[in-house]
Amino acid sequence: MAYYLLFKNQPSARRLMASVPRLSRYTASNRMTDRDVLVRWGMVDESDPAHGTVLNPSEAQRRIASRAQMAKFLRRVGVRVAPRVNRDGLPTTFSRQYRIPIFDFVPIGCFRSDSAVDWTSSRISRIHDSFEEVPFDSDGQTRRATYLATRTLHALGLDFGLVSIGVSERGFLQVLDVSAAPILEGRLLELYREAVQRFVEREEAWQRMGPPDVTLGADVEIMLRNAQGKMVLASKYFPRKGRIGCDDRSVQFDGRRLPLMELRPAPDASPDGLVVHLRALMEEASETINRPGVEWRAGSAPFRPYCTGGHIHISGVPLCARLVRALDHYVGLPLMAVEDPVRAKWRRPKYGFLGAVRQKSHGGFEYRTPASFVCSQAATRAAFHLAHLVARHYRDLPLYDIYSPQLQFAFYEADRETLQPILLRNIDAIRAHPEYVHHRDAIEPLFAMIERGETWDETVDVRQEWGVPLRRAQGPRRAKVLAARS
Repeated sequence: MAYYLLFKNQPSARRLMASVPRLSRYTASNRMTDRDVLVRWGMVDESDPAHGTVLNPSEAQRRIASRAQMAKFLRRVGVRVAPRVNRDGLPTTFSRQYRIPIFDFVPIGCFRSDSAVDWTSSRISRIHDSFEEVPFDSDGQTRRATYLATRTLHALGLDFGLVSIGVSERGFLQVLDVSAAPILEGRLLELYREAVQRFVEREEAWQRMGPPDVTLGADVEIMLRNAQGKMVLASKYFPRKGRIGCDDRSVQFDGRRLPLMELRPAPDASPDGLVVHLRALMEEASETINRPGVEWRAGSAPFRPYCTGGHIHISGVPLCARLVRALDHYVGLPLMAVEDPVRAKWRRPKYGFLGAVRQKSHGGFEYRTPASFVCSQAATRAAFHLAHLVARHYRDLPLYDIYSPQLQFAFYEADRETLQPILLRNIDAIRAHPEYVHHRDAIEPLFAMIERGETWDETVDVRQEWGVPLRRAQGPRRAKVLAARS
């Protein structure tokens, strides 16, 4: 297994290659095998090789060649980008700026400056002396900046780079620029050297040990609807925390009235085990609510402006760019294909964008792109099985460039016709995988829906879809209690 670095004559690339013993200079595509890795450092007049893994492919780098075109694209997919000039025609200024280096989808450092750093005169590719390194969890703003940087790089289809973010006087975070060939000096060289070395070690370990053992979890959002069609607050029945709780989103941001119920089943190494845990929580929640007239609604957006998601938790496998892209291809796309297209557009791109991932304190991460799939039992079981198969075998699955403007716009517009060729190729790739035999019964119903052009029903009562009792059963003990009260 070889690791190549493709670059022109940048000193940064030379310093990186000198500091990572396994990196060697790329000279010809016929030397690449399927097991090899090519790291492209900036734009080079050389096509991507037909074999192997390419970090920062040429097409992705072309998306950032023009800052104006990059900004136009990012805004279309829901990423706030700073204008070069304000309404008065003056250069836009910021009270604070961040420089966040990322490698293989993971932020590797965070630098912050409260000085007035000029960002409009040229592209940003270095970290100036006025910036100081700060922890990722310094405060909420720093965490949001890191999340925005990761989202931005993924939306562009890049594996690594330096993302610059500004904080406006009103506290809004806006992307300033993206560099796919940051200038490596001092601490930044050290961070990238360590990141590339970890990447090499992880690749070598996978070659030796094979697919990892994976554990799945979930948190699934549901909204409540009364007989008059009005929203019922989940906080009327449940606290924020616990296996059955409430999402933090509140009515008019008051922090008290919480409309979204969250089911947080215990994790399991088996996708079907997770389904069992989820059903048990549904039955427990139904006992607490105990009102047949209160329907449970899921899908994309039961009540505007509130949206519901089906977040799949994955642990046991390291988070990396290729894994997230595989989840987008083989979990996010097929579940989008069976959503109600009108409601899906209400939800995206603010919620459920491609590559929506959050790292968790337990060491794993949650994939947040899908809508709340529990409005369909078949989609729920298929989602868990697809996530399990992809997390263990994502290296075996082909990936296409679904991050081009045309395809990303199609995803956010729920344009299944444009995405259908990729959906069908992905279905064929999953069916051809040797492990599919263990997941076929769970996944085929979803694939059949896609092939027939069907969508799930977001007006269904989730309890009825899952066969959950609508009212608490009156056992002998409960009957005695009721008799005594009367």
